[in-house]
Amino acid sequence: MKRIFAILVAAVCLSICNDANAQNRTYTQETVYLISNPQTAKWSYIETDGNGKQISTIYNSVESIEGDGVNGNIKLCIKEVPIASPKDTIKSFMFYRFKDGEYMADMEAMMSADFFGDSIKEKYPDLTDEQMKEVLEELKSRFAKISGEIRGIPRYPKVGKLPDYEFQFKFTIMNLKVIGQERRIVGTERIQTEAGSFDCFILEETISTKAMMMKEVEKIKSWYAYGIGLVKEVTYDKNGKLISTMVLNEIVSGN
Repeated sequence: MKRIFAILVAAVCLSICNDANAQNRTYTQETVYLISNPQTAKWSYIETDGNGKQISTIYNSVESIEGDGVNGNIKLCIKEVPIASPKDTIKSFMFYRFKDGEYMADMEAMMSADFFGDSIKEKYPDLTDEQMKEVLEELKSRFAKISGEIRGIPRYPKVGKLPDYEFQFKFTIMNLKVIGQERRIVGTERIQTEAGSFDCFILEETISTKAMMMKEVEKIKSWYAYGIGLVKEVTYDKNGKLISTMVLNEIVSGN
């Protein structure tokens, strides 16, 4: 689950307004995004391990979008290229939604695609989109149970506590639970990266993930900039040992 949360905070760059005075501006489809045409947005991160060694480059791009940055849905294409073996590049799609300006993971869409969609398409490649939707709804109603949600970054971040959350997904014998706790905006700091220098606010949170007999607890510290999104993220284990660091490397907007 570590990668899901890393990409979740990476994707927030499409939901925050264009400058540090965003609190005083009117949110519209034109101003809420990083660029004027979000369908062509591309950005990348460099990921290093606990010893500072680069382990991968992570490329992000917008696959599709509906609605706007206040209420809507977005699908991202994520490509993780390992430094040691680029041929083992992992490509995946992640789903998010805007809810009253807050940017959060659309876990129901993710689970539908990951657990049902691919297998159905492989077995029944000739299904129309409408038929696929009907089959997915039937499978989810009979075999899956989804409760709660994974909270994201609020529309107007302020120093102070953010709401905790709990998300649970059950499918046959599988049981996944994710809990976000100790979530706070703790202050501001200017961060220098290969992509530029950014004035950031800082989010700290503890994420607990339990799947079957496995449990993982991570403490995450993230730096976000208005109009940019995630600039840097540092992940520690439950004992405070550094696991990984992710830093913004490049931002590209095409036509």
